[in-house]
Amino acid sequence: MPVVLSLGGGSPIVGRFLDRLGSRPVVITGAALTAVGMALLSGSVMLPLPGGMFFKLALFIIAGIVIGAGLSALLGAPMRYIMLNEASPEDRGSAQALLAIFTSVGQLISGAVVGAVAASAGGGAGGYGSAYLVVAVVGVFLTAAAFALKSRAEELRSAGGAETLAAQRVEPAATAAQPG
Repeated sequence: MPVVLSLGGGSPIVGRFLDRLGSRPVVITGAALTAVGMALLSGSVMLPLPGGMFFKLALFIIAGIVIGAGLSALLGAPMRYIMLNEASPEDRGSAQALLAIFTSVGQLISGAVVGAVAASAGGGAGGYGSAYLVVAVVGVFLTAAAFALKSRAEELRSAGGAETLAAQRVEPAATAAQPG
């Protein structure tokens, strides 16, 4: 439940940050938060915490909030924002479909991988703790990869260039249709 509430609350905020800062800082922050949240989730299962179940539950809830905040910066708007800026106007429908397919396939594969890691680590809570730790490590690598995204200025140049190109393609057709 904390993940869902945090994801729902964070999504509108992420949209505002996308408009102001661009995709690179948003995706970097989202990937880093997701990695930290997964490490916390792993710790809530694997670490012997003082105070027993109370602290484990508290860490579990905090991890869920952090994961939800991170995922709100990775799922939905940010990926579509990047895709729409990079695809030409005539290819945006196909690009949107490919993004949906890759997202679905990634969800299917990641669920299987988490289950396989958990089973290979002995199953149960400890196995899932190990699997969440693996996801956290993958998140660290994704955070590093996000630094390769375009800066806000580069995004604006590429978006403006795509719109100018689209306008140039439409203008000759429009002028040819005018009687003259």
